Amino acid sequence: MLSSVEGFKSVVLDQLGEGVIVADADGRIISVNRAAEEIHGRANLDVPPDAYSENYELLTMDNLPYPPDELPLARAVHRGESVVEAPWKIRRPDGTVVIAVGTARPVRNAAGVQIGAVLTMRDDTLRVRAELALVEALEMKDTLLFEVNHRVRNSLQIVSSIVSLPLRRVEDEIARETLSLTQQRIEVISATHRSLYELGKHDEVDCFALLSDLCKAVVETYSVREAIQLVCETRGEIVLPVGKAVSVCLAVTELIANACKYVFKGRDHGKIKLFLDGATDRVLIEVEDDSVGMPEQSEADAARGIGMILINSLTKSLAAEISIATGASGTRFSISLNRRQTCRTPWS
Repeated sequence: MLSSVEGFKSVVLDQLGEGVIVADADGRIISVNRAAEEIHGRANLDVPPDAYSENYELLTMDNLPYPPDELPLARAVHRGESVVEAPWKIRRPDGTVVIAVGTARPVRNAAGVQIGAVLTMRDDTLRVRAELALVEALEMKDTLLFEVNHRVRNSLQIVSSIVSLPLRRVEDEIARETLSLTQQRIEVISATHRSLYELGKHDEVDCFALLSDLCKAVVETYSVREAIQLVCETRGEIVLPVGKAVSVCLAVTELIANACKYVFKGRDHGKIKLFLDGATDRVLIEVEDDSVGMPEQSEADAARGIGMILINSLTKSLAAEISIATGASGTRFSISLNRRQTCRTPWS
């Protein structure tokens, strides 16, 4: 009767899709079902724990011989541990290597005494290889995107150089200023792509670091004639997708440039404050100066300048809200936007 029961158990185990290896109280392998035999390419019995690794040619995921004492089944045998979903490699007799994932648990009788251990396992080679192929594809995509960003940056630098060539020969002040501002805007876009390349990212930009540097560069350009102090204050973080970051950087540098050009007329010094608040999902950017305020003019007149046309287009692309507060103590521009909202084309 006992033999028939054991035979029935053996037949049942062979029907399972998962591999099953059973060890006795001493850790010697007493049963290997058909699935486990197919995974290993062998079915060695009476193997003690210190010989598991050698007999079954078990390897770590780094292709090194698996330390016998650290194998899941050995840990269940010697330490009474349960090891869940542990990976390892198996070199079959034909030289092929498969990746197994298994769970080992101690087996105890009704009195709680350990009488053996069992290892259940599956061949996970296809899934792991698919994941590795996906990782390689993602790495290749990242490499290509970095290369694209690098080439975009280089192309923008070439365009900036071309724009700057006629600057010295242009006598008309308005034309010279227009070319200079165009070059500045191209440099802002180029700097955004440079930030992607330098920070090791291809789709997001840290606007805190980038905006601080860009605004300092703008102020330094205008500080040749006036003593302009730039104060930057930040809270939280502002990490935006590249399309949104370009629009934000263009809008903010445009506001800084406007402040430098107009608010200090008749004065030999002034201060501009840049406040970047990314503590919540609603990003707030403020550009404030200590001028005597903006001159009274109609909204139509205020919107005619190229700078304001660009700012309004950019804020529209960001689905942002822009407000202006001006008075005797200065002018403050506030831009508020949702960092998670999709950025549209500025001129759509």
